Order: sequence, then structure tokens, then C-alpha cells
Amino acid sequence: MDLIERTNCPTCNSVFFKQLFITPYDSDLILSFLDDYYENKIPKEIFKNKFYELIECNNCSLIFQKYIPDDDFSFELYENIISKEKSLKKKLDNKNLNNSYDQEIKLIKKIFKERKIDVLEFGAGWGFWSMRALKLGLNVDCFELSKTRIEYMRNNNLNVLTNLQKLNKKYDLIYSDQTLEHISNPSDFFKDLFPYLKKNGYFMLNFPTTYNFKKKLKKNYKPKKDAAHPLEHINSFNRQSFKNIIKDNNLELINFKWSHDLSLKNFFKDIKNYFYFDNILLKKK
Repeated sequence: MDLIERTNCPTCNSVFFKQLFITPYDSDLILSFLDDYYENKIPKEIFKNKFYELIECNNCSLIFQKYIPDDDFSFELYENIISKEKSLKKKLDNKNLNNSYDQEIKLIKKIFKERKIDVLEFGAGWGFWSMRALKLGLNVDCFELSKTRIEYMRNNNLNVLTNLQKLNKKYDLIYSDQTLEHISNPSDFFKDLFPYLKKNGYFMLNFPTTYNFKKKLKKNYKPKKDAAHPLEHINSFNRQSFKNIIKDNNLELINFKWSHDLSLKNFFKDIKNYFYFDNILLKKK
């Protein structure tokens, strides 16, 4: 397990950046957070001579962590270091989860005019969104790599895929919730999944907001569970960084979702998202 350096912007491949924040990974400032959050499960030698460094791309404005877990570290982090029991309990205890999912699924059904559609949830986790979508009439497949979560989903009658290269179907919608910020190369996410999206199909993605985040970095910032959560939220998106992604992937940014579902609630959600920017709807041309 190790931390590796990213020398190019993961969305536009630029090599021109500016540094926004830096502290050694083995400093008290960050170790206190890591030890507490990960319950002292990460070996300290991994952090020797490595930095928690946030840089901003001069070309597309993406804020990203320069040093990120390698494949072995990433697997260990999400499969064993992060408590599976706490992760699952957090989902089970969230009383507002189904209501939030229902709002998204209602919008999806409006977009596709209530017809039966095929959906792929990428990075499905424990599968709670897919379970709800299936119950509300969508045809759903899930993609996930965590063995523990795959077993849980299959025990709950979800169809789980583990290898996209063996996939021979296309989807009306590819949905992903709080996944893209964890992926080392988000540009490849679209290139890899684009062939499995039907013409005029959609990507619907949720991710942490970066609203006012740069201002926070200037005021005695302490690394924490936020838009740039150390080791996990390795990409912090904004509207400009997404514009750069879609420019090269034949996608159209849908700014106003309320145009598909004319409700006052959706109108105000779109206004809020214009500033907070924590979800996005993209259409394949």
C-alpha cells in the first residue's frame, strides 16, 4: 500500500496548477483526523514523506488531491479499513433516505415519460437506491467492486455486475451517487461508460459541493470530512471542470431539471444547485 502522485489534471490532463493547501500527512493536523476517523487502522509508515496537498487546475479549475491511494491501498481502505458495520448502519438508520431517493426517481420517470427504462447504478454500494428504484418500477442493474457489498445486494435480489467488459447491453440512464469524487481518473469514467449509454440517454450524478470551499482553505483550514476528505474525496468538482469533461465526450449539460418536472420544488432545487453544484444531469447527444 502506498500513496502515489498525480502529475496531470484527472479531468483535462493539464500539467499547470496552483497550490491551495499543503500539510505533511504525518503532521498532527492531519494525523489526528485520520486516526480518529479510521480508528488507527492505517499504518503510519504509508504517510512518511507524503503530503496532503490540494491543487487547482489552471485550465479547468478542478481542485484535486495530488497524492492519492494506489490500487492496493484503495481496495484496503474501502473494503477493510472503513467500518462496514458502521457504513451499513448509517444507511439503515437514515429515515430520510427513501424520501430523497423517491424525489430522484420521480424526476427520472418524468424525464422518460413514465416508460419502463433500463438503469445502471455505478458504484452501488449497499444497493439501497437500486432497491428503491426497482420497487418503483425501473429495471436496474448494479455495478460494484466491494465483495461485502456485492453479497449484501445479491442477498436482496439485485442483479450485480462486477466486470463492465463483459456487458453487452445499453442503458437509458447511468446513475451514480457519491462515487465520482473517489475515482482517480474521472475523465475515464465517462469514456468507459459512454458505450453502455443509449443515444439520448442520461448520466445522473451526485457528489459533494465545493461551495465556498476555496475560502475555507484560507482560514486556518483543518482537514476533515468535507469536499476534500483526505484519501477519499480526491476530486472536488465545479461547473467548469464538468464542462471540460463533457466537451470531449459528446454530452450535454442539462442545467434546469425542472424543465422535465414543472414543480416549484424542482425550480428552487435548480436555483440552489446553480450555486452549490452537488448534482448534475448530462444527456448523450
